[in-house]
Amino acid sequence: MSLNKRERDKLARMRIAFEKIDGLLFRLGQTGLQRMTQSSAVELQALAQTAHNAGLIKIKREIEVLDAHVTRYLERDPLFRLGAYRTTVNRIWMLNRGARKVFATGAAPDDMVEVIGEARRRYEPIVEALSLQPLGASGWVTDGDFVGITIYYQALGADKIYQVSSARPTMYFGNNPRRMLNMDISENLSFTVHDLAHGSFTFRNAKASRDGRLSMHRDLHVSAAPSMGVRGYDALRADSWSEVVERLRAGQAHPAPSRTDSLVYVEPASYGKVLIDDKRACATAALLDESGSRMTIDVQLTEDHNYLVDNLERMVAKNKGLRPDGLFGRAWVSEGQLRFFPYTAIYHREVKLLMRREHTLNEIHLTLESLNKVSR
Repeated sequence: MSLNKRERDKLARMRIAFEKIDGLLFRLGQTGLQRMTQSSAVELQALAQTAHNAGLIKIKREIEVLDAHVTRYLERDPLFRLGAYRTTVNRIWMLNRGARKVFATGAAPDDMVEVIGEARRRYEPIVEALSLQPLGASGWVTDGDFVGITIYYQALGADKIYQVSSARPTMYFGNNPRRMLNMDISENLSFTVHDLAHGSFTFRNAKASRDGRLSMHRDLHVSAAPSMGVRGYDALRADSWSEVVERLRAGQAHPAPSRTDSLVYVEPASYGKVLIDDKRACATAALLDESGSRMTIDVQLTEDHNYLVDNLERMVAKNKGLRPDGLFGRAWVSEGQLRFFPYTAIYHREVKLLMRREHTLNEIHLTLESLNKVSR
């Protein structure tokens, strides 16, 4: 394969960046957080620029997140979370390892985009109409001062998950994602975020990035479609926690793994009580499958998760009648334990949600909608 000078120069910068990133991870392992200084944060900022210049965009973004964690630690910020710091370090290691593997095959930079990312996403048109069923939705606040909501969709008849996100700067919109629920998803569509988070839809003239993000562009046409209800989760269903582990293992067997987690739909046999771990600053609750194996709900105690923690306590209470039949969320392994972050509670029989008006639904998005306003 013949490469032009631009591509050869970019690959040379990648080789240097890989070594510097590995060196950083080695030093972090040697020194630990206790010996971090302000110069460590400056070094991370310089390394993020090195990764950017080498085209390692995914790694650059994670280094920026790591820099935010380190800065919070140095400033004794109560929002610092050791677990989040460790997760970010692990993610950088995984991304660097995956990019190195593809680099070693002699691939051109343009053929590595799935692994290294893009500075600006490219959206390709999809010829056929997309039939999409919302799987779940989650509100979030970034370290880069943005607040937003992401909706996850299953493409019916295809093994593909798409995402639609709406984001706003916290400077103007605050840090409460729920405020965005009744805002239009974009200036080009007459659907609110809440509208698109429930029901089923047909997207025509859609454009999607390589990682499944849909563009809310001017020529996109969205219309309501018949819902599949809970059948829309079949492609992501795991009947036991061993199936969840196998799914995670299969992802890590990929030649260039870039994620350490997986989206899954599960139907726990039983739920444990919600416990508050003050040391880790998180809320946990046990989920057991039919064999008695355990997966732990793990939610960091941050302001944008307040609704979720309240919903978990109401959800697991035996006398409230709102225990869901299933959960959609993200699973991962940390410190030898299978963990789970729930996005959405799913009910086989429809429930009623009172929010401005009454909605009849099968799903409640746990960071955005209150179970206090749900009835059977």
